[in-house]
Formats: sequence, C-alpha cells, structure tokens
Amino acid sequence: MLTKRMEILKKYQLKAALTLCEPFYLPEAFYRDHPHWRGPRCDHPRRARNTYYSPCIDQPRVLDVYKKTMAQLLSFIDVDYMTIYTNDSGGGLCWSKGLYNGANGPSFCKDRSPADRITGFLGALRQGALMAGKELDIEIHSNIGYKEPEHALDNVWPKLADHTAVNGRTNKGTPMTYRVNLNYENTFSPVKNIPLAFEFAQQLENAYKSDSEHIHLLLPSSDFDAYFHIAKRFIKKPVFGLYDRVVLLRDVATELVGMPYADTLLSVWQSIDRAWWHFIDTHIEGLNICSVNQRWINRPFVLFPHELTEEERGYYRAFQFQANDEKQANDLLNFQCTSFIRGYYAVWIASSILERAGNCIKSAVCELDAIKNDDQSISKSICILKDRLKLLRCFFKNAVHAMKFQDIVDNIDYSEEPEISPRWPIDAQPEFLEYQAITRAEIDNTQEMIELIQGRESKMLFVAPTKEGEDIFVFSPELVSQMKKKIDIMLNHELDGKRVFVTNNK
Repeated sequence: MLTKRMEILKKYQLKAALTLCEPFYLPEAFYRDHPHWRGPRCDHPRRARNTYYSPCIDQPRVLDVYKKTMAQLLSFIDVDYMTIYTNDSGGGLCWSKGLYNGANGPSFCKDRSPADRITGFLGALRQGALMAGKELDIEIHSNIGYKEPEHALDNVWPKLADHTAVNGRTNKGTPMTYRVNLNYENTFSPVKNIPLAFEFAQQLENAYKSDSEHIHLLLPSSDFDAYFHIAKRFIKKPVFGLYDRVVLLRDVATELVGMPYADTLLSVWQSIDRAWWHFIDTHIEGLNICSVNQRWINRPFVLFPHELTEEERGYYRAFQFQANDEKQANDLLNFQCTSFIRGYYAVWIASSILERAGNCIKSAVCELDAIKNDDQSISKSICILKDRLKLLRCFFKNAVHAMKFQDIVDNIDYSEEPEISPRWPIDAQPEFLEYQAITRAEIDNTQEMIELIQGRESKMLFVAPTKEGEDIFVFSPELVSQMKKKIDIMLNHELDGKRVFVTNNK
C-alpha cells in the first residue's frame, strides 16, 4: 500500500509524510518471551478488557529495532517529515504522567529523565533515516484532545537535537509545524463533504502568520473542491484580516458558481460555519462518537432494551464501541464508558445548541435553493450538497432525540407500577407524552434519513465497501435496511410506555 501511495506522490513530484502512534503496543505473547522489552501499560483502565503494554524505548535493543525498521521503511518510500502521537490509541512512554493508567513502567528506567528518553528515541529514528540516506524532520506529541497537558514533556525542547520537536516546540522554542486541520472526523463526519470554508481560510491565515517551519495542510473532500481553490488563491496571494478573507472567499465562490450567485454561496458557507461552531459548543467529540460508535442512527430507542431479542439487537450491538457490559451498552449516553452529557439541564443545553446548529443548516439549504446554474455539474453539486445538509440536520435531530430519550429513561422508577385510576377524565404523565413525542419524531427522522441516502449510501456517508467491512468506526453499506429494522422495532415496542407511565383516560 505504501509503495502504491508513493507512486502517486512521484507522479506529482512530491515527497511523503508519515503519521504514526508509537511506541505501539506489542502482543502479550511477545513479552512472555522477551520480558525486558515490556514497557508501560498503555490501555485505558475503564475501557479495556485486557492489559496492553508498549515496548520500553529505554532498552538499547528496542531502540536498535526502531533504528533498523526506520532504515528499511525509508529505503522504499521517500519521506522527509514524520509526526508521532503517543500516550494515546495504543501507544505510550515509560513513566509518563500522560498514560491512561498514570505514570508506570519497568523499574529499569524509572529514574531516567523524560528528556533523555525522548531524545534517545527521536535520535534512534533519525539515525535510521540517515542509514537510508534520508534527512528527516520528526516531532512527537502527547498533548491530544481534552487530555491534560504533559508538562514534563513540554519542557524537553531545550535539549532536543536539530530537526526534532516535542509537543510542537523545536530546540529554538518555536513550532516545527502549524496544522491546518478542520478536525472533520471529530465534528460532522460521517456525513460527507460539508464545506467549512470560513474556518479553513482563517486557519490558512493563522498558519501563514505563524513562525513554524512547516505547514500541515489537510484538504478534506468537498463537492466543489472548495478547499483546493481557497488554498490555491491564498498561496498565490496571502490575505490578512476578516475583510480580506471574505473577499478571497467571494472570489472563490464566483469561480465556482458564477457572479450572480457568489454572495449566495458565501452566505451558505457562513451559515454552515455558524452551525459548526454551535456543534463544537456541545463538547460532543463529533457525530462519530455517538451516531457511529454507539449506533444512535440505526439502533432502536426503547424503554426496555434488555428485553430485545438477539435478532432485534444483534445487527448493532456488535458494533458499539467500548461498552463493557449490557448495562453500559443499553445506555444511550454512555460514550466509551463515560457520560459526557447527563441530567436534565445538561441535556437541555446540548439539545438547545444542536437545535440552533440545525436552524443554521436549514437556512443554508434554503439559500442553496436560490442558486440556478445551467452548468449541469454545478447544478448536481448544489443538489447533493443540499441533501447532505438535510442529512446533517437529521443527525443533529437524532442526537437531540437520543439525549432526551435517555434522560426520560434515567428518571423512570422501574420498580413501581403506574397507577390505573378509575377517575375520568385524567391526563397522562408529562413524561409519557414526552416519550411518545420523541419516539414518533425519531421514527419520522429515521425515515427522512432513509429517503436521503437510499441507493447512494457511499455518496452521502462514510460507509464500509462491503457488509463484512462494517466495524465500530464505519457503517455497513446495508445501513438502510438496518434503519428500517430500527423503525419496525420501535413501532413494535410503542406501547411499552404503558408499563411505566400513567396514561390518558378521556
């Protein structure tokens, strides 16, 4: 695969960049045979069902393997930049406080300084590159996402060799790389190709003004190749300030849809940008963490999920990410053994923000209706963008319904049977009416999603190429049939509310 990617790069006279997670864990059987290689535990104690260990990079033999592996790797791919993430996703450093399990590792290296450990590791990788005749810039990061900063590593930079960096700083105290990254994977994904033009232009300007040695420019896919056009114009003539950025974006919009509709497309991009910022304010780590990892999109919302048959739950249960038992799996708000949102006010705030985001997306769809272009390719791009935006709004609605539904479940006293009073007329419990409203709204929302994606699943969403390729991070290409099953199950269990709520008697 790497060789094929390298052939593409050579075609355009480009070199490669590598992104890795190291030192990465090795199978337990290996450590039983090589006990001195066992480094720190790098598994997440709340989520993992087994212990996992990274190799100890303070062991000379381990560094020697890294050196030789690097030399071998660079003998057939032309790389001049590498970034490494650690203390996350299966990798970790001995005695680092940023490890999921806290500082741990073998007694052998407990008293070695973080600076010596890091410089030794980066030095071995650089030596391997030099053995292959390559000059390589390497940086390693441990400050990832919401994790607490690794202060011990933050202070390593004065001792670094040239061409290396730790947590964004070289031995000059300046950043090696500025990342222009919209973090799409942790926002609007799995919906495809929603353009974030305003944020992209802002990040380009920030990168240009930074004193970094490199710019890591990630160009996500879009229906108009909008990011490519924005970057191309910016590189030709950098802009500074809001006014100049808007002028640049308007020029790009004119290039894409013509002068009569440039302001309209610009307004669409602005509405999407506002929706993006609203979504970020929920502090949900992207639609992937809930809609995909917990299968909100295709799992039924029912009051007694533990009573579902294997046929009713088997198609989604196997693909729930890090649910260690059935209680966790049945909880819609349990994300990887953690509840980021819980309780009435938290749900109300997050739902209100998502509804604002949805209204921004609705405005963007209405604005796109005004763009009429005789160019068939542009017309098709406008149509599919509208449908993708409608689908994104459905994802927002699904998230709102899931949060509100679980909040109802969390406040049910399942041990108490509802009163069946002879009084007439009486109203139902407010919770019963809310349960009915959410259930119906989610069924209707699911049906709308089916109509938007049916027959073009891979154009609208990131889905596996085959049924067998479905996993916790990607939907099945048979998602539509699963969503239809979700609707059927919810309808079959529609009367479950009578078991826990007082109903109307009028």
